[in-house]
Amino acid sequence: MDAVDEFAWLKAEIRRLQDRADQLRDAFLKPGARLRSNRFEITVKRQTRRVFNKDRLPKAVLADPRYWEERSSEVVTCQALSSAAAEDDIVLVE
Repeated sequence: MDAVDEFAWLKAEIRRLQDRADQLRDAFLKPGARLRSNRFEITVKRQTRRVFNKDRLPKAVLADPRYWEERSSEVVTCQALSSAAAEDDIVLVE
């Protein structure tokens, strides 16, 4: 399998699995949900965390470049090619 095709397949499979995990998680959060099997047990607990709310900072601080830094990272995306475009690339030689 071509590496590009494999990457696209893996990303789609990860998306499918994450969607299923989200569905199961939602079901576990409902009252009376079964949380135990013969091999595993689900634990549901509430967790609290502090979140910094930058919107409450004064506008002068938000606009001051001394308080900001720029970071960059590589982003790899994958898009399906239209079937028509893929067929146009085929050259038959007889």
